[in-house]
Amino acid sequence: MPAAGAKLLETRYVIPQVRGRGHGLGNELIPWARALLAAQLLGARLLPPAFGRNRRRYGRHFGTPRYDWLRNRLLQHLLPRFDFTEADWRAHGAGDVVAALQAYAREHDLAGRERYVLTTSGMWGGYRHIEAARTPVRALLAASRFAPGNLRRIAARLDPARITVALHVRLGDFRAAGSGTDYRGNWNTTLPLGWYVSIARQLQRGLGSAVQFLVVSDGRADQLRPLLEAVPCVSTADIPDSDCSDLLALADADLLVCSVSSYSQWAAFLSDAPYLWYAPNLQRDAAGRGSIWGAADPAPAGTGLPRGIAIGAEGALPEELLTLLAARRVVQWPGNDLVRGGSVTLGPAG
Repeated sequence: MPAAGAKLLETRYVIPQVRGRGHGLGNELIPWARALLAAQLLGARLLPPAFGRNRRRYGRHFGTPRYDWLRNRLLQHLLPRFDFTEADWRAHGAGDVVAALQAYAREHDLAGRERYVLTTSGMWGGYRHIEAARTPVRALLAASRFAPGNLRRIAARLDPARITVALHVRLGDFRAAGSGTDYRGNWNTTLPLGWYVSIARQLQRGLGSAVQFLVVSDGRADQLRPLLEAVPCVSTADIPDSDCSDLLALADADLLVCSVSSYSQWAAFLSDAPYLWYAPNLQRDAAGRGSIWGAADPAPAGTGLPRGIAIGAEGALPEELLTLLAARRVVQWPGNDLVRGGSVTLGPAG
């Protein structure tokens, strides 16, 4: 029988690399999603990011050991290592990462190798290149240690028959904005709280009792007071260990009001609902169109609201948004859902 250490050297691993002591969950999820797809494609064992030294203690959520960073380093020392980088992704088409990984695996004959470690790191590629990871990442978050219980607590505070508008207000570890802050392409900076207040008040005026507001924030109650007093709000501030459950709650909302953060981007990516983005943050092209990264596909012909809606600094909402949300309420209404015991109007009996 081979020794226990011998089996270690007969395994294929995929490891999402952590830089330094690690970053926020939104940042770490991008290479993790890429690694997840690589492990599925290669039939390799996926290891989570090394959260052992992360000050946010994400290891508690995902059951990773304290010294995972040492294990990951040791594996890369003992086994042949292949590092899938942004340059590799671009060399193989810079599109869907699964196709790029397939080409990379053929190039390095990974199918014919018994032992190796594939690593990947960085936030490059954006969300579109990991489209295939949406469902697996959502499952990963939902299965984390605290998410199921926390989501039950949040659900108990919300009325399923009302439209849920989730506002992600990032304050704690973001730079405070000054009066002359240029937000274009500017990340990790707080958005004006008045922007959120204006949006919430307009939605309440337009939708009345049909709308409810969920606030997810790392800010203190005194910092959030203007928003909390402007409209009735449900908050998750008192729910501990809510990193994963807050992200899923944002993604489940009927409308998401984003901060300029990777956390909000993940919530929008995991959702199919419309979301609002702070327009002054967007890059403007010669045709007058705005995008987060400064490059985008041409707009298709036709009219109507996009899923991602740019809202100016004054917070004015398009009238079509209220119409869209009212229609969404009809679609989402439990009494109209057959598999949830609802009923629908039938035509004349034939």
